[in-house]
Amino acid sequence: MLGRRLVVTPLRRGYHVARVSPSLKQQYSKLTDYGSYRNQAFTHRLPESTAVQSAPLVALKARLALPDSYSLSTLSQALNMDRSGELVTNYGLATLGQTFLSYYVTEYLVSKYPRLPMAVHNAAVNAYMGPQTLAAIGEMWGIETDERSKLDKYLANEPTPIQYGKLRYQSEAIKKAPVEPGVYKLDAREQAQLRHGDDFVPKRVEAYASAVKSIIGGMYTHCGEDAAKAFINDHILSRKVPLDQMFQFSQPTRELVRVCEKEGMADAVEVRLIAETGRKSAHPIYIAGAFCGTHKLGEAPGSSLREAKTRAVVNALMAYYLYSPITEHGDAAPKPSDPEYKFSGVVGQGDVAI
Repeated sequence: MLGRRLVVTPLRRGYHVARVSPSLKQQYSKLTDYGSYRNQAFTHRLPESTAVQSAPLVALKARLALPDSYSLSTLSQALNMDRSGELVTNYGLATLGQTFLSYYVTEYLVSKYPRLPMAVHNAAVNAYMGPQTLAAIGEMWGIETDERSKLDKYLANEPTPIQYGKLRYQSEAIKKAPVEPGVYKLDAREQAQLRHGDDFVPKRVEAYASAVKSIIGGMYTHCGEDAAKAFINDHILSRKVPLDQMFQFSQPTRELVRVCEKEGMADAVEVRLIAETGRKSAHPIYIAGAFCGTHKLGEAPGSSLREAKTRAVVNALMAYYLYSPITEHGDAAPKPSDPEYKFSGVVGQGDVAI
């Protein structure tokens, strides 16, 4: 999986017992009396006067061109995933950012490509906001990680505010992972993810993705929804995702017939030879077209007649699925989140059954 070997420690079979995380220092009168739970851990936000002294934090805010209303203390909180400390973690900001990311990415795909099959749509969403993608974006932003121990920081005489501008999380080294690179020792939560069919996400990738989502959540908190939408458009949706490479057709001709039937086209689908050259040479070229009555749905060349026909059918399907509606003035179809929105797009009719 992912070209890496995983070291899985077997779990003991037995009853599921509720356990309280010791880092939260919770007190309760009875384990099942959830109303009596009290969090005794003292957590607080980083003061703005301390955050200003962190050079990496100030540099990150300048690189992202964050507005002045975006406080450095919130940016520092977005980089904190360490629950063992006294500072507030980024859990709430990450949840908020994940919600906005899911909405705007889905809105963009549904509005621009309303006929995408569900499998391709899900793959496109993952390509825009999956953990690997967000982690790569976080690294491109120049977010540094705080992986040095307290002893190393003390010996290097490192100022304390420096760490507040770095990504703080529980690294694989804390779990005493094997020294061999690419080998991970999974904890109970990661093993449960694999049993449910989820992909394994290393701690470093998860931390970077959480930081990106938290920064988006902080943008909404300080600057409002319009600023968060513009930030997502600039940093997430502006990336080029090759949707045409996500399709895989097992029976393209049969699928094209089903698409034409769903669109109410009564004529039969035919794949005809349009032109050819060099049939008896070493490099012949054939041009075939897919037709439904008098309508040409697709056209493609090929080195053999069969290849040309198959590629013509595939091009017809790609033209249908990647269709993007426009307004009467030639502009892109508006999105529901746009001001004064009025529907003028296309509603997909769902996947075809082959």
